[in-house]
Formats: sequence, structure tokens, C-alpha cells
Amino acid sequence: MASPSIHRIERLNYGLTAVGTLIALLTQSPSITLRFAVGAALTCLNFLVLRKLIVKWTTEAAQGKSGNASLLMLPKMIAMMGLVAVAVLLLPVNVIAFAIGYSVFIASIIIETIASVRSASPRP
Repeated sequence: MASPSIHRIERLNYGLTAVGTLIALLTQSPSITLRFAVGAALTCLNFLVLRKLIVKWTTEAAQGKSGNASLLMLPKMIAMMGLVAVAVLLLPVNVIAFAIGYSVFIASIIIETIASVRSASPRP
């Protein structure tokens, strides 16, 4: 089972993607919005698969089993790099809008880290 923090990061990632896409839809051209959404969708997919692999890996390790979840990290990374390459090279993607969308997970991690630190620190 994944930690509550990982689930919060994942939900934040989905929420920030939805909000960012809506803001882009209201303020940018449709092509920029699509490019942002494609980048954000890829990062959501990446985080989902990564979470599942890490949960499987740590569960197997806690049970003393040597599973193959760690071996799946490399193919996952290669597949993600391939999807990014396809999006950047073959789709009419604005690389800046795509990169901003793809970076949504960084904001999710930062927000969750700040929230965790604030909730863990003692109040005067």
C-alpha cells in the first residue's frame, strides 16, 4: 500500500493538471492548451505507473521476496522517454507548453512537501 503522501501527490497532480488545462483553455489558443494537456497527461501516466511499481517493489521487499518490480523501472523509463519523443517529434507540439504541462508533477511534490512539513512542525 502506498503512503498517504504518495496518494496526495498523485491527486494533486491530477488536480493541478485539470486546473492548468482549464486555465490554458480560457487564456491560450487551443493548440497551446492541447500541448499543455498532453504533457500533463504524460506526467500523470508516469506517476501512476511509478506508484504502482514502487508499491509492488516495497511490498515484495517487506515480505522478503525478490520480485521483478525493480526490473520494470528501466522499461517504464524507456517507454516514457519514447512517448515524450513521439509527442515532441511527431505531434505539432509547442515544446514550451509541453514542458510546462510535463512539469506539473514537480509542483505537486513541492506542495505536498510543504504541507507535510507544516503539519509535522509543532505549533507554538
